[in-house]
Amino acid sequence: MNLIVNYLIDDKLSTIPTKALSKRTTGGELESIHYEIFIENQHVISKISDVTELGVKNFQKALPKNIRIAACQTCRYGNFSPYGDNDNEIFCLIDFDFKNKSEVCEIFSDPSNLEKRRQHLLDFCSNYKPISLADYYTYNDWDWD
Repeated sequence: MNLIVNYLIDDKLSTIPTKALSKRTTGGELESIHYEIFIENQHVISKISDVTELGVKNFQKALPKNIRIAACQTCRYGNFSPYGDNDNEIFCLIDFDFKNKSEVCEIFSDPSNLEKRRQHLLDFCSNYKPISLADYYTYNDWDWD
């Protein structure tokens, strides 16, 4: 499957078609996923993972250092549910300024307000801001290193 993925290349936003190759079990569950892209004269192939979240992390690790994925999973507003989530699911909580996990838990304790905030990990919008754990709290385990 070809996805349209946003990247910061030397801090400049670019949108590039990216291959997502996955296998599913007969029950429809994700079995494996990895990503491929031809970028800056390199064919980049990520390590295979059994969940999308780790697949995106493995893909970032395979990319050249000057290229960063710009998506909900790498956004300061992209928060996972502290109560567990589905594969390829993250929530945009742009209207909140959290200080800690307990404040995130409070928002997720009433799931009726969250459905409209549900996103896929590689989704992107114009409000994107990279995660910076030193500057603000995001309930997300993304790590740029």
